[in-house]
This record gives sequence, structure tokens and C-alpha cells, in this order.
Amino acid sequence: MSDHTPTPYILDVGVLTGIARGDSELIGLMQDYDRIGQPLVIPALAAAGALLDAKDSEAGSLLSGLGAFAHAQVAGVDSVEQAALLAQMIARTGLDPWRAHVAALADLATCPILTLDPAQWTEPSDALEEPLHIIEIADPDQ
Repeated sequence: MSDHTPTPYILDVGVLTGIARGDSELIGLMQDYDRIGQPLVIPALAAAGALLDAKDSEAGSLLSGLGAFAHAQVAGVDSVEQAALLAQMIARTGLDPWRAHVAALADLATCPILTLDPAQWTEPSDALEEPLHIIEIADPDQ
């Protein structure tokens, strides 16, 4: 029997902002993913962008809690080579640094981006040699 680890999902700024604002449905979804062993990647720069957006005293704690999940990993920029890849992504796509970090990780690792707004990724994806893979979190009320 082989041990198959699912492909990680990279959380974008919108998802992280929702969590930082205390969106109970998003937090519940992340808890469900963790419970089933779905790996989640939290780009550190995307977390910074979410904290700027959320402007809530609990935001840092909520994102820290997400980072403590068993199947979540925070991805930083920890080398000059990674910084260069990030700079190239910003130059190619015109994305701000927090969204460019998400795109750079998704492009490098060929992992899907988990988002509430897939349209925001169309133009940046078109600027790349290989399109980004996007998974939309759909609103169950629509």
C-alpha cells in the first residue's frame, strides 16, 4: 500500500484575510482540510497582506492558529534565490508582493491556489509560461 500525500493547497490573500477577520465558515473549512490531512501552505507575504487588510486585533492570533494546524506550513522567502524568483514574478505579472508570493509558490511547486476570487488570477496566469492552477471556494448560498 502506498502512502499518498495530497497536493498542497496554497492559500491566497483573500482566504487569509477572511480567516484573519474571523470568518467562521472559512475557518471551519480549514479545520476540515486539516482533519482529513490536506496540506495547506500559508505564504508569509500573503499573511502580511491579509493582516494589513484585516486590521483586527485578533487577526494575528487567528492566522497564527491556522499556522499551528498539523497539516499547515508557513512558507517564507528564505534565500536570495527565492527573493529573485519573487522579483521575477512581480515583474512578469504586475502583482503586489503578497499575491506574487502566492503565485511564485504555486508556479514553482505546481500546486493549486485556493481562492475566493478566481478572476483575480486570470491575468497573472496568462503572463506565465504554464497557467496557475486555481481552486475556488464557492459560496454555498449562491
